[in-house]
Amino acid sequence: MNPEAIYHRPRNEFAYFDEQGTVTLLLRAACGDLRGAALCWFDKYVEDQPHARTEMECFLTDDLFAYYRAQVTPPYRRLQYYFRLEDAGGEVWYLDEQGTHRSPEGCTEACFQMPYLNRGDAIRVPEWAESAIFYQIFPDSFARREPVPTGETFPAWGSEPDIVKPLGGNFAGMRDHLDHLSALGINALYLCPIFRSNTCHRYNTYDYFSIDPRLGTLEDFCAFLDDCHSRGIRVVLDAVFNHTCDTFPQFRDVMARGRDSEYYNWYFINRYPFAVDGEYSYERFAFERHMPKLNTEDPDVRDYLLRVARYWTEMGIDGWRLDVANEIDLSFWRAFRAEVKGINPQALILGEVWGDAQPYLAGDMFDTVMNYPFASLCRACFLEKTMDGARFRREIDRILTHYPAPMTRCMYNLLGSHDTARWLTLAKDRFEPAALSAVFQFLFVGMPAIYYGDETGMTGADFIQARRCMCFDPPTETGRRLLRLYTALAALRREHPALTKGDFRWVEPVWVEGPPALAFRRSCPGDELTLVWNSGERPLQCRLTWKDGAEKTVSLAPMEYQIFAKDQEVVL
Repeated sequence: MNPEAIYHRPRNEFAYFDEQGTVTLLLRAACGDLRGAALCWFDKYVEDQPHARTEMECFLTDDLFAYYRAQVTPPYRRLQYYFRLEDAGGEVWYLDEQGTHRSPEGCTEACFQMPYLNRGDAIRVPEWAESAIFYQIFPDSFARREPVPTGETFPAWGSEPDIVKPLGGNFAGMRDHLDHLSALGINALYLCPIFRSNTCHRYNTYDYFSIDPRLGTLEDFCAFLDDCHSRGIRVVLDAVFNHTCDTFPQFRDVMARGRDSEYYNWYFINRYPFAVDGEYSYERFAFERHMPKLNTEDPDVRDYLLRVARYWTEMGIDGWRLDVANEIDLSFWRAFRAEVKGINPQALILGEVWGDAQPYLAGDMFDTVMNYPFASLCRACFLEKTMDGARFRREIDRILTHYPAPMTRCMYNLLGSHDTARWLTLAKDRFEPAALSAVFQFLFVGMPAIYYGDETGMTGADFIQARRCMCFDPPTETGRRLLRLYTALAALRREHPALTKGDFRWVEPVWVEGPPALAFRRSCPGDELTLVWNSGERPLQCRLTWKDGAEKTVSLAPMEYQIFAKDQEVVL
């Protein structure tokens, strides 16, 4: 046995619990090292108590590690525990906080512990999130109804987008196309910023309490919100709390009055008076001088932003997407969560974190994050062919075991967004890799997210071109095929509880010829789906087996896939 590969810690993704006091515990070991593992547990205040033993399930393996899992519900919400390990040769080992031992003696004194399962520390996510199918809208370029609310003259609809200048999309136009979203089968919307700003992207807010007039009025927004809710579509707004516009009244006051301004501590001022362009006089988002960074540790800033959160949450929105979330102090997000959840416990809090999000997913800040690592893996495996199946599987396992399972089940699994090139462009306009990516996305664990227009085959080589005016009627056969596919995938996800509540297991297809196939299975009581695919460059043949003994020989061309409900093929 390789003791260096054995790993557990009594927190985060390796130990968490729900409101009922059911504890989930994970253990990692080197792949092939263990014949079995068991959890030994007890209550430290109960004298002369025999230690309970719960066998652990090996639920995930790859070429490096095996992951074991057990769930227990201690009767008094207190838990002390250690692990019994049997290696491949039949030798028994014990694991506590001090490492591995050949004897259980001493484990009681050095055991892992969760002293009390406080209900306020339980992992909670919105009940609706695991079944959500998200759709992201960039409001300026989704749809426009004439006459426009402000009476302005905008470029002709369909004109090339600009990084700053608006195209004039509005809420009335969005309402006109809700039938498209309903037919597609989505049930959740993420709207890029809608608050008053002087750019088309609105990530530089100068009034957080007002709808941007180009989009319409507050009444227009409320009508849009009501229409969405009547269709069973939840609405999540974008919160840009890291920085403001340089025309934000408080920042203009600082510019004018310097240290005499009551808002001087709202920002990080390095030098006053402000120097000419190019001089770093104040902290900014990136190096953008028009986006001064807010000091969210200042009590007045914090109070102001929490009032913003309270105002719109009470308006009836269903959650928040948090822009540049990992550049804001953690204490603010804890206060933000308390504010929002105090109004609506079912509101979703979704953070924009491009890398490791563990600090934010301990149950006291975010419910989930935008899963950009997922998009990177799909791009490398399905589009660029720079990652082989073994590494892809290993990296997917990392996603599945990196956070507590309730949060993993509501990860925002995206392929593209307003910050990236279009997925079809990255796929070089080829249907097959784009389709395989979407199939994997919808059958994987988490919330699939469609960036507007990806379902109709829109293209764009960078983030600006990815913000073109929405095309509702696909002009190409590829776009028409993608629309049919996305609609079918959304229907499949609604019809099969295994895709929202089911477990995830890799399947080991028996190799027949060609490159190796990858396959996984999603299952829950009464329902089971299997996906097998070929991301290689040569045809393959493999054989799948089910628990009841059924077998299927599968032949797959490059970038081809097959889906099975139980052992029956599903045709999308």
